[in-house]
Amino acid sequence: MRPIYLLDTNVISEFSKPFPNQSTIKKILEKEELCATCSVVWQEFVQGYDRMPEGKKKQKVLECLQTAKETYEIIPYDGFASQICGELRARCENLGTPVPYCDSQIAATAIANNMILVTHNTADFEPLVKNSMLRVEDWWE
Repeated sequence: MRPIYLLDTNVISEFSKPFPNQSTIKKILEKEELCATCSVVWQEFVQGYDRMPEGKKKQKVLECLQTAKETYEIIPYDGFASQICGELRARCENLGTPVPYCDSQIAATAIANNMILVTHNTADFEPLVKNSMLRVEDWWE
């Protein structure tokens, strides 16, 4: 079955928290076979892990990384997504609402693959939603 939900970094990292949002975890597990992540999210996750000091928290994040890699397909940031990203970033900048580079890459990957981006940072993606076909869901309650 083709994945339809693209999980953002803050969604996957919920599994590594000492007190994760239970309704979010439940939705992720219910829709697990329909979920994937992307290479840009993977990069953010690995970078965050590598910057952490040694300790229990870092070990928990490593376990989360390993589980995510085994569980979710990692959609590449490819030529089609990069074209969408460039057009979208220019459109947002021209309208006075520039967006962070990684967020625009994640959004472009979702658009290029006709996926719904699942994030808790909906405000960060608002300019992208307004200026594209990006669809976003927030699974926090």
